[in-house]
Amino acid sequence: MKNFLLSAAVLTASGAAAYAGGPVAPAPEPVLAPVAQPAPQLSFGNWQGGYVGGNLNWGKNPVSGFLDDPDGASGALRGGYDWQAGRTVMGLGAEYDFGKLKGNNAAGAASSVGKAATVFGRLGYDAGPWLPYAMAGYTWADGQSGGADANLDGYTVGLGVERKFNDRWSGYAEYNYTDFGRVAAFGNSKVETQKVKLGVNFKF
Repeated sequence: MKNFLLSAAVLTASGAAAYAGGPVAPAPEPVLAPVAQPAPQLSFGNWQGGYVGGNLNWGKNPVSGFLDDPDGASGALRGGYDWQAGRTVMGLGAEYDFGKLKGNNAAGAASSVGKAATVFGRLGYDAGPWLPYAMAGYTWADGQSGGADANLDGYTVGLGVERKFNDRWSGYAEYNYTDFGRVAAFGNSKVETQKVKLGVNFKF
């Protein structure tokens, strides 16, 4: 009986040891969900800085009638600098338009307005990639009517909207009106123009 109990104890201890030393299934590794990386964002909304650009424009003399057929297309170069405070954008700029508006004055003589240089200020609202703005400035231009030359100068006002394509490039559409007042060389007629402009700017 003593031998039986001893044998049973040995077998029990051996089984326990075998069980304790047996293979243990590894704990499963935690599965981590992939973290989406944010796409790089353009710095839309930052309008401060200098820029250069150009535009194509279509011009027309409006109400006064000093030109009977004044429609014309031309090109212009533009540059300026904008400052930003919150969502308010303020800027100074200059533009040189090397085209001409041609037509006839009230007496039927050939007339033209061209080679216009404008200095302007603008005030806009930062709407992310969009910048609606108003502008006002002063314009000097060469005028000719019936063989007589005239140096024209007057105020310019306008409205526009600019849209960023990326951090450097933007495009804009603008309407402006220029009033040169009454000019003796044009038969004392009031000389005024309207222009619609489509252009691009490069920011630096």
